[in-house]
Amino acid sequence: MSGTPSRSHMPSSTASYIDHTASGSSGPSPKDPALITSTWGIAVIIAIAHLLLFRYIDGKEASGPHRVAPQSYITTASNILANVFGFALRAALATAFAQYLWHIFRVSTMKVSTIELLFTIRTNIFMLLRPVVIQASPVLFALAVLMWASQVVTSFPPGAITVITSQKTTYEMRSVPNYDAAFMGNKSGADANRYSLTGLVVQPEGGFSTLFVKYRGLPGAKDESLIQRLTVPVLVKGEAFTFPSPCGINCSYSTQFEGPYLECNTTSTTYNQTKGYLHNIYSANYKDPRSYIETEICQDGFCAPYNGTYSIATFNFTVLTPLAMDSTNASNISLLMREDQLFCSPARANYTINNTYINNIHTRTISTAPVDRLINLAPASHNSEVLVPNFGAANSRGTSSTNYGTTPANWSAYATAYYRDMNHISLIESMMYYINGTTTAYIPPPGDTSQDTPNKVQPSPSLFIGNYTRDVTWSEPQLYDASGNFLKDNSLLAPSTRLNSNFGHFNPNEPGSPAFNITPDLLNEQLLNVTLSMMLGIGLWNTTANATILSAINVYDFSEPLMLILPYFITLAVAVPFILLGGLALLKNGVSAIDGGFLQIVATSTGSAVLDHAAAGGCLGGDESVAQELKDLKVRFGEFIGRQEPGRIRRAGFGVETEVTDLKKGALYGTAKWI
Repeated sequence: MSGTPSRSHMPSSTASYIDHTASGSSGPSPKDPALITSTWGIAVIIAIAHLLLFRYIDGKEASGPHRVAPQSYITTASNILANVFGFALRAALATAFAQYLWHIFRVSTMKVSTIELLFTIRTNIFMLLRPVVIQASPVLFALAVLMWASQVVTSFPPGAITVITSQKTTYEMRSVPNYDAAFMGNKSGADANRYSLTGLVVQPEGGFSTLFVKYRGLPGAKDESLIQRLTVPVLVKGEAFTFPSPCGINCSYSTQFEGPYLECNTTSTTYNQTKGYLHNIYSANYKDPRSYIETEICQDGFCAPYNGTYSIATFNFTVLTPLAMDSTNASNISLLMREDQLFCSPARANYTINNTYINNIHTRTISTAPVDRLINLAPASHNSEVLVPNFGAANSRGTSSTNYGTTPANWSAYATAYYRDMNHISLIESMMYYINGTTTAYIPPPGDTSQDTPNKVQPSPSLFIGNYTRDVTWSEPQLYDASGNFLKDNSLLAPSTRLNSNFGHFNPNEPGSPAFNITPDLLNEQLLNVTLSMMLGIGLWNTTANATILSAINVYDFSEPLMLILPYFITLAVAVPFILLGGLALLKNGVSAIDGGFLQIVATSTGSAVLDHAAAGGCLGGDESVAQELKDLKVRFGEFIGRQEPGRIRRAGFGVETEVTDLKKGALYGTAKWI
């Protein structure tokens, strides 16, 4: 009887298939180290790129046609970079976490519940509050805290760049008001008359003469009323008209032009006055050979020409100031007087005006360079005619008519200079017209009331204005001579201008008012104010100026670089030790751990009978179905004792202390299958 062969004896011809994972002999998989290196490298590159982006757009426009990029694009790009940095860094840390976690499983025996906590601290921040976590592995606790903190840290870098309002400086050519006394357009008679402040009359001889008023008037009738309307408010206000900004609310520009000027000499003397009590405390006398007739130089209405080099027009001031009074002898009152005199000639000067607008408030600085006195303004020709061929239009007979020519005339150097200086003298005379005249004051002895002196006793030297009064509205000065006659033709503005040292608080009822203070600088300041106001009011001339414009723009401002540098680079620096620790754990493990993979859990938890029995009760999943026995079960990852397969293949997995021992370096782990 033959026996039945035993089932334990397998045919020798049958091949075996070995499923194993090498540990130690073949080394770890290169996949996870490369992943750690690449993801950490991506994080470094993203941090540097974010820094370079903010450095690039720092100071560049955030809005307007020249913006570097829309604000929404920059915000989106910044958030994307911060998030990619966080993803890359956390991916590297997660890989390091997994390697070190499985290293802990190999060397430490822990409760299943503790292992569960270590697995979940990266997905549930509240698990970090369990004391058992930090007790089980301070390193994993710190690594998990860093991973959670990195999600908060990456929210700071986008805030390192802000949008602020800044001043942008640009330079543009702008048209601004100007004054060019020599400008004649195309130099025809018509254009010369257009740009002249004085009326020009075509003469049959082939030139022109100027209009003038015989009695202390302005030299021409063309712009007389307009110039007068400009001059009066300038003198009364004491400043030029406000120039509207041609270049925005914050800008500056400079202009240069030649304008009228007064060349003055001053003298001052003191003397005692013992007779008479009426004095001209202010006297201004303007003389021009065109504006009045002197019998010694004029016959039958024709004036002899003046053959001098410069104009004989002059402007003389005399101002009296009482210094002390000796009234010990009532019959012989003595008054110490100071007499200041100015002798001025019309001239011209080069002006440089620096105009600045700050929040639309205009200020200007002025520099003056005198050039020369004006040339003779009484031409040495019959009837004061200036010869300019082709100034008038030709008539049908080919001779000059009384109409202005429209083609360029033949201007000589003298005629051009005369035309220029006529414009200058027109502005000078527009100011002189209103400050030419006299103001008479009564100097009373103590106790004298004969002139209706407001104070019966004058303890100190003073002046009572006897012929100057104003109405309560201060709109027009009312002038009277010493006899009390109203002077209709003498509308003297001097007391209500800055030539009066009491300017701004003049009270005609107080003795001693007004008090005149005439200086060359003050006269030229007011003359320039008239000229500047005429530029704007008449608007005959314009020029271009290079304006410096300050514009309020929105720009990107990398104002808080530490908000980017500290979160990124400190986080990277702190992460380096953990990444190195994860790489070291990988080398010690000999095999890479799968981060969060289900297959790894299945493959490492099916070899223990104790663990399998304890886990059977919670097979439905969920924390509520897991038995406490399983949670309290202490296991570790190692080599199962007595589970050696054919071919010296060993089995590794989670088991209790009595089931597993340390993994052996160089051993083969897996299972053998017969096929």
